[in-house]
Amino acid sequence: MTHSFSEEPTEIFGNAREKFNTTAGTELEMTQVPDNFVSSMLRELSAGQGPPMFAWAHDIIGEFNRNGLLMDMSDDLRVDECAYTDVAWDAVNHDGKVNALPYAAEAPAFIYNKDILDELDAQPPDTIDEMKSIMDDWLDRGNQYGFGQPIDPYFSTWAGHMFGDPLYDGEQLGLDSPEFAAGLRVLLDELKPYMPSDGAYEAQEAVFRDGVAPFTVNGPWTITGFIQDTDFDVGVSTIPNKNHDEYGEGVPKPYMGVQVLFLTARAEEDSETAQVAREFVEWFTTNDEQILNLANNAGYIPVKSSISGSDELPPLVKGFSEQTEQGVLMPSDPGIGEVWVPYGDVVEEAFSTGDTSSLESDLASAAEEIRSAWEDG
Repeated sequence: MTHSFSEEPTEIFGNAREKFNTTAGTELEMTQVPDNFVSSMLRELSAGQGPPMFAWAHDIIGEFNRNGLLMDMSDDLRVDECAYTDVAWDAVNHDGKVNALPYAAEAPAFIYNKDILDELDAQPPDTIDEMKSIMDDWLDRGNQYGFGQPIDPYFSTWAGHMFGDPLYDGEQLGLDSPEFAAGLRVLLDELKPYMPSDGAYEAQEAVFRDGVAPFTVNGPWTITGFIQDTDFDVGVSTIPNKNHDEYGEGVPKPYMGVQVLFLTARAEEDSETAQVAREFVEWFTTNDEQILNLANNAGYIPVKSSISGSDELPPLVKGFSEQTEQGVLMPSDPGIGEVWVPYGDVVEEAFSTGDTSSLESDLASAAEEIRSAWEDG
């Protein structure tokens, strides 16, 4: 199996590999590719080389399938789709094929400073209005910021998706709908006054990490990142809702990714290799011990249906798990590649200038640019 894991999951998968080899009498190996992982896999597999199995996020499945680089396991699987959450199972199905099995998910969620909330005698907010009230109280005490989150096309999707269709679902483009603009305004108009003017990841993360702001939106990688180094208690919950006069109750729905184990076309060259690879991914993705080990020691968010959202999970992991239940699956269609830059330019420009007067028309122009790129492609 080829991977690009950090230290914690590398150790967990390594121990799992040894256990599997001992039990199954196999010689499954692990190889790390630390840089340019996806391009490396594309290049090697396209040349008839590369591994029979690799680990990555689900959203590349469309491109790899289009190039005939993946193995279809659907006729030989010994696990049922009910073993996984619905969204995780959807992630590994592409054009009627099952090319991978899922083991974890990731989506940005609402992270809060428990110590500040205790100081303010406040509870984690359920709505944006409650959140703003808490931040106003915090700023009234002489503090500078109430919130921080990276301003980019990925992290902003929870807002854009609140009231209607997603940015892009693999078929339809939704960013030029009035509902999308209304959701985006929650971030750009209502929350921006509480945020640092610099929308970059580091600047936005720092105000929460350093205990300056009570709230942030970020991903589960922070569990083994800055969260473990903070000198205050941290909680995680779903991003607060927002009621809209025209569009009703808005539920934040960030794009989410699913971590999967792919089987490649190289595995099909040898029936024994294919069987060993398939048996490993079936075993690992449905084994409670391995899934909980990733959750407890690497901050991974389970997608095994019997564990997802359960009380077996550490509190921080459970909070992120609850957010994935409201997430929108990142499209695996290669067309998403044309979406990020035009959309991101609109979001970043509106945030940096503070001028959202032309937001709807700017989103419409971005949508036109994206559709034109699809037609040309």
